[in-house]
Amino acid sequence: MLDVHRLRVFRSVVASGSVQAAATHLGYTPSAVSQHITQLQRETGLTLFEKVGRGIAPTAAGRLLASESDQAIDALARLDGRVRDLRDGRTTSLSISCFASAGEEWVPIVARQLLAEFPELHLAIDLNEIAPQVGHPNVDVEIITEDPAESPHAPKGYTRVELTTEPYYVVMQVGHRLADHDTVSMAELADETWVDESNPAQTCGEIQRQAVRSAGITPHFAARCQDHHTAIALADAGLGVTLVPALTLGALTAGTCAKLVTDPTPRRRIALLVRDAVSTNPAAQRTVELLQEVATQSAQMSRTQVTSRSTSS
Repeated sequence: MLDVHRLRVFRSVVASGSVQAAATHLGYTPSAVSQHITQLQRETGLTLFEKVGRGIAPTAAGRLLASESDQAIDALARLDGRVRDLRDGRTTSLSISCFASAGEEWVPIVARQLLAEFPELHLAIDLNEIAPQVGHPNVDVEIITEDPAESPHAPKGYTRVELTTEPYYVVMQVGHRLADHDTVSMAELADETWVDESNPAQTCGEIQRQAVRSAGITPHFAARCQDHHTAIALADAGLGVTLVPALTLGALTAGTCAKLVTDPTPRRRIALLVRDAVSTNPAAQRTVELLQEVATQSAQMSRTQVTSRSTSS
């Protein structure tokens, strides 16, 4: 079995780019770092570094080992965390993954209530937009987006719970020519300059593309940012209009307003995937209840935000 400490030193050398830099970061002498690398090469039977000019660089085998060791060391870090939890009396754990707007609007409310009701709970939160993987074995509760045009599906070992279906709005400057409209059709946006806030590789990006294709228009994009805060800020600056789902409307600025998009109205469905192995876990059950509550409240607040903005503009 490989020595974990040597792997950590090796990973530091790869990330730092030199033995000297790794030694500085780790608080070791360069000779101690070199000894660890030499022992690891002997242990693995691999040449992990090669000389490049005056320095060193990882070989192909070294790069692969560094990549694979990341997962192993991360797993050990999680195990260390569980040991600390058990030592401190926290015997229950729950992991939640979510997309960005749910992480901003819903998860803090849920987390605060969960930790108040379950003081012994170890709660871990991850963004599933970073590395989307529906049905990940390390995640207990996943908040996901779905295309309403597609049939609902739960991976094996998970139970699906639908939360809500929400429409998309177009965000623009309060002085925009369409700002006094109650709703805005896709056709009315045909000649506008757009700011794209969606990730083309994810569900929300495909929902927007399908709506645009259905309307028979081809948007001209001035910016692509994959972040609703940036997109709304650029709309506020006058760079263009942006399509965003209702859950993101809390990010509206004083200089922007939002109008429901029609003909067609893009919609995204939000659901939970609850791992069957935690279905009887009281914290998991409470998480589902709390998310159902905040989803309902959020839909009401979005409508209120749009109505109040329309009145003021």
